[in-house]
Amino acid sequence: MRRLALGLTGLLAAGAIAGCSASDAGPGSGSGGSGGRTSGSGGSNPGSGGRSSGSGGNSGSGSGGNGSGSGGDSGGTGSGGSATIALACNSAAMGSPSLRLLTRNELQNSLSDVFPEVKSQWSASLPSNTISAEGFDNDQSATVGAQLASSVLDTATSVATAVTGSVLSSLLPCSSSSADHACAETFLNKYGQKLFRRPVSSSEHDKYLAFFDASKTKSDFKTALKYMLIAMIQSPNTLYRSEIGTDMGNGTRKLNAYEQITELAYNYTGTTPTDQMLQMASSGNLGDLTSMAKSLLATDQGKAVLQHFFEQYFDYANVTSMSKPNIDSTSPKFSDVSDDMLNETRAFIDNIVFQKNGGLKELLTSNTTNPSKALASYYSTGNGYSGSFPMPSSDYASVTRPSGLGVGIMAQGAFLASHAAPTNDSPTKRGLIPYRKLYCKQISPPANVPSLDTTAPVTATHTTRDRYEMAHELTQGANGACAGCHKLFDPIGFGFEHFDEGGRYRTKEGTYDVNSAATAVAADGSQIMFTDEESLMSDLVAQPVIHECMAAYLATFSYGTNDACLGSDPVPDLQSGKIGIVDAFARLAAEPHFTQRNASQ
Repeated sequence: MRRLALGLTGLLAAGAIAGCSASDAGPGSGSGGSGGRTSGSGGSNPGSGGRSSGSGGNSGSGSGGNGSGSGGDSGGTGSGGSATIALACNSAAMGSPSLRLLTRNELQNSLSDVFPEVKSQWSASLPSNTISAEGFDNDQSATVGAQLASSVLDTATSVATAVTGSVLSSLLPCSSSSADHACAETFLNKYGQKLFRRPVSSSEHDKYLAFFDASKTKSDFKTALKYMLIAMIQSPNTLYRSEIGTDMGNGTRKLNAYEQITELAYNYTGTTPTDQMLQMASSGNLGDLTSMAKSLLATDQGKAVLQHFFEQYFDYANVTSMSKPNIDSTSPKFSDVSDDMLNETRAFIDNIVFQKNGGLKELLTSNTTNPSKALASYYSTGNGYSGSFPMPSSDYASVTRPSGLGVGIMAQGAFLASHAAPTNDSPTKRGLIPYRKLYCKQISPPANVPSLDTTAPVTATHTTRDRYEMAHELTQGANGACAGCHKLFDPIGFGFEHFDEGGRYRTKEGTYDVNSAATAVAADGSQIMFTDEESLMSDLVAQPVIHECMAAYLATFSYGTNDACLGSDPVPDLQSGKIGIVDAFARLAAEPHFTQRNASQ
């Protein structure tokens, strides 16, 4: 259980927004500190005080591998640890109650949607979110620390300044005719419900208006309203999503209608509930949650949520900031098409997942892709390759890949370049993604492993594969210490050897022939034999575990936690091809965890 304490610094009085704990079903009644940088405790009422902070430092840090650090707020990207994804679930489970901190994007989206009239008139400098061990930026264990508290204050001040500026008369007509306590009350009731995603409680109502009245005696209506809004934006009720529920006395806690509609909105659109959704919650009749989830996923905001999942699941969004100096020394340059690579994958997902309702099999084995014209030209310039790449009718239109040049999302530049070094490909990086994200196998790297030297001449090695096989002792059998781990994923990575560090198909590395044939370990411990990326993908999709694994990652992404077996029900239909990824994601709204929590946790 955690506590949040945020402060508010103003010209006159400052509101200290005291913390919420996950054991509270609603707002508390604590008080903030006064003066300086303090931390409050208890409820969510405004008080007086300076900038305050919750527990933890500014950013997480760890050691080794992908994952999240310890402590800290949502600023900065942590590292360390390894994911633990549960498989072989007999039935769907319920996880623990929680207060989920909004991500940077969720908070920015929410403020834009609550105040669309000033969307372009305020700025935010919110820090990046800590990345969880599973690779996602929406970990439910995230808390507010000093860096985020300060950034939220700055953002709230910017928004409130815009709202109480020239547009106030249109947002709040009474501000022009009767700028008084009753007018401020109108503002509080309207925007408090939008920001808190539920009606303002009577206690909150009285305390916010008392804060407004006290401020107004020292300033004017607009200034007092501005600081009341700053306090509202900083409130834990704005910054956190309550998924606590009410204890039902049978070992479960049931989420109320406002908690469910908020969960639905953020899980499937990445932003706050609409007025219509809040009205549904008010009536207590939410209807079919799965149908609503699927409708939300059909919107641009919904599609963006699932696109964000894939970017973090396959870890390719950083392609736009990568450097490939060897390729950039010639034309066409990698840097000229790296943005196009990300757009290609997004267009491909839109086509396969959204338009065709495809599943994981289609995502991994489709013989189509969606390049720009510039990217299609770039793909045909790999070393030793004398063929061409199909030119789309327009940028990001679908084309059929030439036979032998790869299939699916893992044959696209965004994936291949992201999982490679600046000057060479990396069988280890490329092999680890299927191992972790399709097999759901985890492994933590040993400490103090030096980088593999890819430049110094090594006797009897000519290609990247040669170097990796020697450095990782894969040719030494049982005597190879490094091979104990690397034999599990490097051979999978060898299947991508026909693609260079920039994602171009090649037949030679330097003057030497490329060898992409390998025998790798399957998820069940058996062996798979393949000759290239295409046959590797065919072998992978034949393994039932990959559908179970991706479904578990979908649930982890949606729920913000890797609690075991929270989203296992869609697995059989996803595996059989009866449903696609969109349907599987939408069905998470029907899982027990979506509406209930385990009261004992």
